[in-house]
Amino acid sequence: MEQQPNNSLSPPARSDLDRNVARVLALSFFQTFMVVIPVVVPFMESKGLDMQEILTLQAIFAAVIVLVEVPSGYVADILGRKATLVIGSLFYGVGNSLLVVADGFWGLAAFEICLAIGHSLVSGADLAMIYDTEVATGKRAAPVNRAGRVIGQLMAARSYSEGLASLFCSLAVIWGLHYAAWAQAIVGWVPVFIALTLVEPPGDRLVKGNYGGNMLSILRHVLVDDALVRQIFLALSLWSLTTFYSVWLVQKIWQNHNLELVHFGYLWGGLALIAGVAGQWAHALEEWLGPRKLFCFMGVAPVLGYLGLAEFGLLGGIAVTSLFFASRGIGLAVLRNAFNERVPGEFRATANSLASFGFRGAYVLTGPVLGYGLDLYGMHTTLWLLAGVALILSASVLVPLGLTVGRLQPE
Repeated sequence: MEQQPNNSLSPPARSDLDRNVARVLALSFFQTFMVVIPVVVPFMESKGLDMQEILTLQAIFAAVIVLVEVPSGYVADILGRKATLVIGSLFYGVGNSLLVVADGFWGLAAFEICLAIGHSLVSGADLAMIYDTEVATGKRAAPVNRAGRVIGQLMAARSYSEGLASLFCSLAVIWGLHYAAWAQAIVGWVPVFIALTLVEPPGDRLVKGNYGGNMLSILRHVLVDDALVRQIFLALSLWSLTTFYSVWLVQKIWQNHNLELVHFGYLWGGLALIAGVAGQWAHALEEWLGPRKLFCFMGVAPVLGYLGLAEFGLLGGIAVTSLFFASRGIGLAVLRNAFNERVPGEFRATANSLASFGFRGAYVLTGPVLGYGLDLYGMHTTLWLLAGVALILSASVLVPLGLTVGRLQPE
C-alpha cells in the first residue's frame, strides 16, 4: 500500500529530504553526460570493431542488464535507495575510466558491462527515490501531480546532459577521439559524490528473506491484477524499441553521407535538446491533447522517421530524426509517470527494474538481428523493415493502451 505523507518529520529532516529531488536530477544529469556518445560508432570503429560487433556490444550491455536489472531493483527495495545509487554510481565511474584504456572488442565489452551494472542499480532506484521523497514530504497530495512533472524534468535533465556533452564532444574531437574518452572518464566520477549527499526517505520496504513471495506479489500486480498497469508495462518494454534502434543507425547514416566528425556533436546535442524539451513538457501536452492523441503521435512518429531516413538526403534525414527524439522524450516521461503512479512504494524500484528488464530483454533478442540485417540487406532496406516493425509494435501496444484509457476516463 502507498505510504502516506510523513507529517512527523522535523523541519531539518524535511529540509534534507526536499533537496533529494534536485540532487537526483543532478545525479542523473552527470550519469548521462556521455561525451563519447555522439561519436561512439566511429570511436568503436577506431578500436577495430565493425558494425555487427558494435551492435553485439549493445546486446551484451542489454544482456547484463537483463541478468542484473530485477535483482538490483529488489536490492533497492530491501536495502534502500541511497545505498543502491552510491554503488551504481561507483560502477559508472569505473566503467567510464575503462574507456580510456579499452582496446578491441573485449576491452570495450568490459566498459559496457560496468556501465550496464551501474545502469541496472541506478534505474528504478532513482525514480523510487523521487516518488518516495514526494510522498514523505506531502507534495504528492497537491492538486497538481508534481511527481509527474518531476519525472518530465528527470527525462529532460538526461537529454539536456546529452546535449551539453555533445557540444563538449565537438570540441574534443578537434584534437582526437581519445580526448572525448578522457573527458568521459573524468566526468564519470561526479555522480558518486552527488549520491553520497542523498538522504534515505522514510517509507515501506519489502520484507527481507521472502524473495519468492515478494516477487510473486510484484509480478501479479504488474502483469495480472491491473490491465492498465500491464499495458503500460508492455509499452515501456516494446514500444521503446521503436525509437531506440534509430540511436544506433543515425551516426552510421551520417558517416555514409561523409559528414565530418566535428559536426556529430552539435547535431546530436540539438536532437538531445529536442528530447529534453519534449520530456519536460510531456505532462502539459498530455493534459492538452489527451492521452489517446498523444499515443497516436508516439506511434506514428517512429514510422515516419524510418521512412524519412530511408528516402531523404542528409538534411532531410536530420530533420526527420527529430521525430524519434521528440517521440521518445514525450513517451518515456508519460509512460514512466503513469507506471510509477500505479505501483506501491514498497516495490516501486523492483517494478521499474522489471520494465527495464522487458525492454533490454527485447533488445538482446533483436539487436544482433538488426546488425545482421544491415550486413545482409543494406541500410535502405533495413530502414523500411524497421518502419514496418515500428508500425506493428505501436499498433500492438499503444492502441490497446489507448482503448483502456478511454474506457477508464469519466464521461
